[in-house]
Amino acid sequence: MNITFLIGNGFDLNLGLATAYSDFVKYYKETDAEKNVLIKFRQDISDNEAHWSAAEIEMGRYTGTFKTGQGEAFSECHTDFCKHLATYLKQQQDRIDYDYIAKQIEQAFANINTLAKLFPEQERSVIQSIYSRYESERTTFNFINFNYTDTLDKCIALIKSNQSVLGSHRSGSTIYNHRIGEVQHVHGTLESQMVFGVNDESQIAKPDIFECDYGDIYEASFIKKQANENYRENTDSKVYNILKGSQLIYIHGMSIGETDSLWWERICEWLAADPYHHLIMYKHSLPHLGLLGKDYLIGERKARNEIMDYSAYTNDQLKSIGPRIHVTGENLFGELNVVADKTKSPVEIFLDAADKAASSLNNGSTEFLEAYQTATK
Repeated sequence: MNITFLIGNGFDLNLGLATAYSDFVKYYKETDAEKNVLIKFRQDISDNEAHWSAAEIEMGRYTGTFKTGQGEAFSECHTDFCKHLATYLKQQQDRIDYDYIAKQIEQAFANINTLAKLFPEQERSVIQSIYSRYESERTTFNFINFNYTDTLDKCIALIKSNQSVLGSHRSGSTIYNHRIGEVQHVHGTLESQMVFGVNDESQIAKPDIFECDYGDIYEASFIKKQANENYRENTDSKVYNILKGSQLIYIHGMSIGETDSLWWERICEWLAADPYHHLIMYKHSLPHLGLLGKDYLIGERKARNEIMDYSAYTNDQLKSIGPRIHVTGENLFGELNVVADKTKSPVEIFLDAADKAASSLNNGSTEFLEAYQTATK
């Protein structure tokens, strides 16, 4: 059984990192620029800062400020924005001390084996039936990361060193240990193959700016699917194949935005392809059931419609898809809430070094002096 997680910026925000575009543009507009086109770009962002909280779609609109054939000037703005974004996000991701939060990471990822617990009893039994259907198979957890940061990668690296936290299940006399499978950055990383842009040309306000030398390259680097194709690593097809091979998909920390509409269309197709396919969506803003539950039910329906609106199916077809979209307000990675900037205190460092020193003495090692010196710095 393949369970695939689509991870968005909500994962990093949950860690306590300031990784929203609204955070970044505050930083970006204060950075230095020499070229007039980049100075004007920063000023235009300052004048319309609220719009840039949805930076990719706003960048598509920003093409409307250029004249026909000025694709190179726009591309300079695009490149400059991405380079500074990479610098800023590196500073943010370095705020996590993974050794210090190792136990919390293990606790959080242990939860991915108990997704049914996120739901009320009736829906819980539906989710549990998916597991039962594949009880004679190993459970594999795949991750499709829509973030540029390495936070998820480092958490998974820690889990891979102790995959027992992912649990196991028995079928007959056979025990199946659960494991981490594929991990893919669909939009690249802070080091390479960054993809920042729109879903398609319809989201570019003035496509004729690319009627210039190398305009096809400038435009392709701004349309996500084409940008991935230009890197020639088959990222798009690899990720799509992971989705198609999944029995259960979980979306965490993602706004169902139009610049990623390709993926929402594909998920709707995936749901329609098999009546046993189920989708779970985490919506942090989903109200609690409360006394009457009306707000919860409205929020649940809105979330379902949010993704189904990207499909081209009839109402009758959507009726078969809707009940297989499960919405939760329970944070699967709640144990990792606001862990940024948390690290060991001097006392904790001392105690760790003292433990190491004691262990070294027991082993007849000469490492005691080194450990003592470390502890007393």
